[in-house]
Amino acid sequence: MNDLCLTHARIVTPQGIVSGCLSVLDGKISHIGGKQPARQEVDAGGKLLLPGLVDLHVHFNEPGRTDWEGWAHGSAAAAAGGVTTVVEMPLNAVPATINAQALALKVAAAGASSCVDFGLWGGLVCDNRAELPELLDGGVLGLKAFMYETGDPSFPAAHDGILYSGMAQLAVRDLPLLVHAENSQIIHTLMADFQAAGRSDRQAWLDAHPPISEVEAVARVLLLARATGCRLHIVHVSLPQAAQLIVDAQNAGQNVTFEVCAHHLTLTETDFLELGAVAKCGPPLRSAADVDGLWELLLTGRINSLASDHSPCPSAMKPDGSIWDAWGGINGVQLTLPLLMTEAQQRGLSAEAAAQLVARYASHNPAHIAGLPGKGAIGVGLDADLVLFDPEAVWTLRAADLKSLHPWSPFLGREFTGKVERVWLRGQTLYGGGAVAGGMRGAWVRPAGV
Repeated sequence: MNDLCLTHARIVTPQGIVSGCLSVLDGKISHIGGKQPARQEVDAGGKLLLPGLVDLHVHFNEPGRTDWEGWAHGSAAAAAGGVTTVVEMPLNAVPATINAQALALKVAAAGASSCVDFGLWGGLVCDNRAELPELLDGGVLGLKAFMYETGDPSFPAAHDGILYSGMAQLAVRDLPLLVHAENSQIIHTLMADFQAAGRSDRQAWLDAHPPISEVEAVARVLLLARATGCRLHIVHVSLPQAAQLIVDAQNAGQNVTFEVCAHHLTLTETDFLELGAVAKCGPPLRSAADVDGLWELLLTGRINSLASDHSPCPSAMKPDGSIWDAWGGINGVQLTLPLLMTEAQQRGLSAEAAAQLVARYASHNPAHIAGLPGKGAIGVGLDADLVLFDPEAVWTLRAADLKSLHPWSPFLGREFTGKVERVWLRGQTLYGGGAVAGGMRGAWVRPAGV
């Protein structure tokens, strides 16, 4: 007797779309095909059944900044968006996750409040190299470093020497280094020049992040990783020319992957100039031609993963005055799936083709990159992390729909085609009827052997 049987579903598997039933026993997928007896039966009504999304790039800002988001609200937003596993970044929490003591605090916060499964990245900063062995032994899935100086004293950028040395430590353990690749000197020199000239307009933010600032940093970090043999993952790539450098390195045999965020696939610099601070992010939104170029790479299989870079803050930190004063981040984890499904269909894909694309690049590949066995796909023996998605539902985003603590978004008022209807985490109902199930607690996922 199974615990759950979903009938009349269009099941999105790595092998293709399967019409039929899916059964769950003890939190695992036990059967795909014909109907089997179960204690609970749910009629999917011919809708799509996708694997739960795996988002490798979220900022939930706890411990320390629960007024920004926190694990309870952040994980609820993830659940409502069909994201069943998140891997949280080490910065913006207080303290930042750059040593074993801070990791213990992060684990306690997430374990007490997260309703989705979670993994954690540690931080490589200038200079915590002596802390890295205990941090890595503690169960982080890899490390994150900035080449760009954000101005956060708790998470200073790692200069090339620190990057090189940290990469050497990670190479021994076969764990990845995630890198925010932007040239800090170019950007900060331009910012200082613009500010000295009295500029605080929205265009100044774009002008301070010219394409060369990203392209050069990507080229440089690829060289460093190649020299050390370190696994490299470059986050939020926003330019086709930067992405192509990584694709070329992959074709030459380098162990490197990269992600593109949903907002860089669905918003342009024109949107930023119209919307202002609510759409400020780093790297910034790019041209319509760049967005089209990223979609060409995605549709031809040359982008490795998709993520949200969910980075919320209190609304007061997104003022409409000086663009330099506004927090740079997008509230996005709840919207990745509907955004990608809507945009893909607008670009000519069928709902089924769009679902297969999302399943591969927002579920399967991220799980593989982070080393999360049992996650990211629908198959017998894998975790029953499932999303029932209605591809025909047409709806308009309202602030009341968002589960984030601060329900602002550059996508408010946007019409979507396709909606998350129900979500299961390891076979248990996580979301349905517009509400997150009470009492659900996610599990901490760690590298094998930790």
